[in-house]
Amino acid sequence: VSAETPAPPRPVTTPVPLTAGVHQLFLDDALISRRNNITSNLHTPRKSSANPVLMPEPNLEVDALLYGTVLFDEEAECFKMWYFTGRAGTQMAWTLAYATSDDGIHWKKPDLGVIDGLRSPANTVMTHPLTENFGEPFSVIIDRHDPDPSRRYKMVYRYLTPLPAMKALGTTTATSADGIHWKPFGRVQMPAILDIGHFFYDPLQRKYAVYGRLWAHRRQVQLAYSDDFKSWTKPYLVADINDQDPPGTQLYSLAVHVDGGQYIGLSQLYTRGTSHLLEFELAASRDGRTWKRVHQGETFLPCGGHGEWDRFNNSISSNPVRVGDELWFYYSGRTYRHSGYGGKDRGTEEAQSLRARVGGTAKETDKPAAFRGMRSAIGLARLRLDGYVSLSASYDGGTVTTVPVLPGASSLHLNAAARWGRITVEVLDQQGQPIPGARSLPVESDGTDLTVRWPARTGSPLAAKRPIQLRFTLHNARLYSYWVQ
Repeated sequence: VSAETPAPPRPVTTPVPLTAGVHQLFLDDALISRRNNITSNLHTPRKSSANPVLMPEPNLEVDALLYGTVLFDEEAECFKMWYFTGRAGTQMAWTLAYATSDDGIHWKKPDLGVIDGLRSPANTVMTHPLTENFGEPFSVIIDRHDPDPSRRYKMVYRYLTPLPAMKALGTTTATSADGIHWKPFGRVQMPAILDIGHFFYDPLQRKYAVYGRLWAHRRQVQLAYSDDFKSWTKPYLVADINDQDPPGTQLYSLAVHVDGGQYIGLSQLYTRGTSHLLEFELAASRDGRTWKRVHQGETFLPCGGHGEWDRFNNSISSNPVRVGDELWFYYSGRTYRHSGYGGKDRGTEEAQSLRARVGGTAKETDKPAAFRGMRSAIGLARLRLDGYVSLSASYDGGTVTTVPVLPGASSLHLNAAARWGRITVEVLDQQGQPIPGARSLPVESDGTDLTVRWPARTGSPLAAKRPIQLRFTLHNARLYSYWVQ
């Protein structure tokens, strides 16, 4: 939580167009001229009471990790998940598995028959070493932009050498018509990206984008683009830790999606020098290349406490899924720490030692007869739509004034909590002077889409299509976003 003291207004700038339907969030102050007696609040997604929603099959799957993706397929009207695991009793140490759900809570692992000889549930769709040196998956998307139906599904993944070395050579891609039967590109496409990353289609740049790891003196994040999903730009550094991070912290990965006309990043921070946990903070960018942590030092998606299934090491799907008035964040948690921890509170067996045995590279006497207990699973955390950050004030009131904007529509909407207070909106001219009669009726409700009403005799002052400023006055209220429609 942070409070703002009164500050002089910013100089008048060129009006910023407000595109109809694009929600204006409060992750940064790019569109704010002044805040007075206003508190900024970071909100944490609520972990589901149904967690974990997907667990590894006992004595069959080594892990259930979101190195992978959860999305909602509107055509099939179901949720789809691709997750990372390994198959006990085989040499399939690096495996991509598939699951589906009607409600996002109860998941099915179908017998697919993609790979012969697997015990049920045979839901493996790619595996190392059978499928083109398959390593850790980054992300899967359903690409409605590609006219070729055989490329409707796209995936980026880590490219490995054969067993037993399994050395990373770089990153490559695969395509599919159904998300189940995959055609690998066949060779490394991004040799500079060797490890965990996230991939999505960037609608603002109209390019495919990979935020992948840069291995230097510490873990950092670099970005590569592609226009055709075949040729990729040379990756360049875009995100790293800063002086405010605790000593020893590393930026493990950055999962990026677009919301409110800007980029939102889930920064996976590895606090190697302190707690040795992997947790998430929020980050924001206006161009996808220059990033700033939002409420740095406050955890957006924390590990669980004592007795919890997600005790040590969280990883996440690249994008949240919108379900009604919520954003659903799927993530995996573990009961073992990251390798390199030297204390006594190690948790269950480390991933590397167990995965080596699954892959058949350890001595025969080291192989366990069966895998018992749960080392990792996948859960769900829910966030109010636009609910990353809110601006709020108590009964003594506070104001938020925008920079000059040019509305692209005449109806103004709020995502706000004002049931026990109120929010009013004043329309100012481009120089910040009140426009006579341009004060709204009070908004006194709680909802994700509240229409601002104006006195009947005046109509909407946004209809004039001229540069204006908006001044929101809050009394015991919370504002998450606004937009024109």
